[in-house]
Amino acid sequence: MSDSKQYKELGITCLKADDFVTAIDWFEKYNEQQGDDLSVFDMLGGAYLALGDRDSAVNAYTSALRIDPKHTVISLKLSRALLAGVNYLQALSAAHQQLKPQYYIEIGVCKGASFSLAHADCHAIGIDPEPQLDLSCLPEKHQVVSKTSDDYFSSSESVKEDLEGQGFDMAFLDGMHLFEYALRDFINLEKHAHVDSVVFIHDLYPLNAETARRERFANFWSGDVWKLALCLQTYRPDLEYTLLPCPPTGLALVKKLDSSSTVLQDHYDEIVEKYAEMSYSVLEKDKAKMLALTTTDHPLLIG
Repeated sequence: MSDSKQYKELGITCLKADDFVTAIDWFEKYNEQQGDDLSVFDMLGGAYLALGDRDSAVNAYTSALRIDPKHTVISLKLSRALLAGVNYLQALSAAHQQLKPQYYIEIGVCKGASFSLAHADCHAIGIDPEPQLDLSCLPEKHQVVSKTSDDYFSSSESVKEDLEGQGFDMAFLDGMHLFEYALRDFINLEKHAHVDSVVFIHDLYPLNAETARRERFANFWSGDVWKLALCLQTYRPDLEYTLLPCPPTGLALVKKLDSSSTVLQDHYDEIVEKYAEMSYSVLEKDKAKMLALTTTDHPLLIG
């Protein structure tokens, strides 16, 4: 048996015994000789996470993705190493429990994992051109509109009718993974907000350059929605913006909305021209700071 193969097997044995320190030593010795085994980097990342060493876990999972950039499971593990908070669905569930919204809007329903978190007595409006959930099983006050968000919001009177003349209390934006779509969705949502409305936005903390492409690269893909974080901080400093460290791609919380604001709409063309082709490389110096990532996993931060 070669030394490198023996190092790997010894590492696996120690890992099974929860001897993470020794397992790491054997895996690192293996990598000194090989360094091209995705499974070893995967196990190494898990061992580092078990010891609370997130930075080393990130390095290990990143090395694994250099071998297979499209590996979905490794991408998810890297996201949990990068973002220490609760999963975004848990955060949204806590928000529903705390806020108990009477009027809720969700853009991008898909299979309904997040939409189903809304209470049965909440007037919940889901918007998705191709929803993938059983509409016949929805609670009486829940409805899913099979339209694009642009088409849905094109009739302000129809939106007001669905909201029964009220502003929404809570919204979740998880539509097209392209910046300009997310920007339009936020603009349209804010027009129907009231002073206490809150908006959650998914996918504002990209995993890496590959998953942040405008063109879908793999199953794990957040697109360039992250640019909305930079845009809102620049053009709308009046908003209260927080990015929660919720895997897999962050969860932004926006408060102090202003339904009368036209800043984003008035500068839409300018904004799209400025951000649409912006490279992910602008984040490489300090991604967490630029995207205003917080270290808390509290879902609302409402005092």
